[in-house]
Amino acid sequence: MDDNNTYYQSRHFQRLLHRYEKAVAEGHVPYLEADELTDIAEYYMTGKQDAKANQAIQAALDMHPDSVDPQIFIARQKMFYGQLDEARNIIDSITEQDDLEVIYIRAELLIKEGHATDASDFLLAQMEQMRDCLDTFLYDCTSIFMDYDQWELAGQWLEQLKAAYPTHPRLPIMEAEIMMGLDNYESARDMLKEILESEPYDSEAWNLLSETYVALEEYPEAIEAADFALAINPNDEGALLMKGNASISLAYSLIEEERYKEALPLLEKAEHYARKANRDNGQQTTDNRQQTTDNGQQTTDNGQQSDLPQILQTKAFALSRLGRTESALAALAEARKLTDESLSWKYDLTEADICLHSGKTKQAEELFVSALEKSPDKGETLFNIAICYKSAGHYGIAIDLLCDVWTLAGTETGKFVVPHLADCHLRLGEMEPFLEYLKLSPYCDREATAYLFRDRFPGLEPEDYYNYAYKEVFGNFPSE
Repeated sequence: MDDNNTYYQSRHFQRLLHRYEKAVAEGHVPYLEADELTDIAEYYMTGKQDAKANQAIQAALDMHPDSVDPQIFIARQKMFYGQLDEARNIIDSITEQDDLEVIYIRAELLIKEGHATDASDFLLAQMEQMRDCLDTFLYDCTSIFMDYDQWELAGQWLEQLKAAYPTHPRLPIMEAEIMMGLDNYESARDMLKEILESEPYDSEAWNLLSETYVALEEYPEAIEAADFALAINPNDEGALLMKGNASISLAYSLIEEERYKEALPLLEKAEHYARKANRDNGQQTTDNRQQTTDNGQQTTDNGQQSDLPQILQTKAFALSRLGRTESALAALAEARKLTDESLSWKYDLTEADICLHSGKTKQAEELFVSALEKSPDKGETLFNIAICYKSAGHYGIAIDLLCDVWTLAGTETGKFVVPHLADCHLRLGEMEPFLEYLKLSPYCDREATAYLFRDRFPGLEPEDYYNYAYKEVFGNFPSE
């Protein structure tokens, strides 16, 4: 949680960490209290430094074998790795079952097991014995459900906190964050603006506001909010990431409109912010200490996924459309280096697209074959290959591939290709098959139909496209 991050940055914790690391570097572990060693282990876990975390927690267990904190840490670690039965055994073995942290982790385990409502009921049953620390208990319970994205339950606990402690200083920011979790970004935006009117130097609120603007696709406003957070703290990693996200999101919208020249500077800004966020986290982007997530992307030491490979891949796409093929391939090559080998098929696909647009058709074909062979989803990849040929003007090849996709997926599942078939035949001037496919398109993929033909039939519903296209060809509506 953010509270933990603040503590880790405090002078007290930094002195504690320095003392511990100095002693370890000299070959011994200093005597520290169990909670201090557990805090150090949690700090290392937050940074994905499992070996160091395990060393610190083992020292805590050796020095304080009956202490609750290290046992809670081990149980939570088991939960993190999905070893829920082992976590429960550890929790059950703790002698001080009425300890607040034991109560919390029992609730967390229920949530991990898919019983969030039971977790809430369990915590409610503990309230009577928490009268002496009710404000802390209500705040912590709200935070637990927020941490596990149980936003409706978090809202219910927040209402209890608000009723009992209406002036609690964390209420406004937590309420805004819960609104974001419930996808009510307009309300969250208004709440955060109100917070910032009274607390203009609240960087957490600025970061959340930036995130809200991104969700609302108000990208310039998102960048401005991130700038305010950076003005407060130039090394604010969250603000750097949000500014990068806002820049790349705005770039995507420009790319969708084929405004590549305008998108490129935004992608370069996003690249700059992603690199800076990695550096400020003490992490070079090619450092082999980076962790790899399940989807092959790399993460920084604080566990946040690096956007840099995606940004570089998108930059390569934009450069290729501006005719800067060599620069595009160089950007893509760097992105490859930052990504797990299991995703190489995606880069083969992008590189093939770049080659195809630069006239290197033979090289593109070889890369397409490679992408298809390595892809875990042959149908989706074949469809993407068809779209690449279509965007490069090879409409005949695209039609053949789209028909292959339809056959592979089956009549009903594969019908999403129909609007694209209509578009290809239109571009070839083949009006009869164009009209045939256009008539079916809104019922096969309405969204794609609207996107592909929105400029040709402005202001019309997709279901009406066929009638007007028919009139264009034959001079009258079909029913006339």
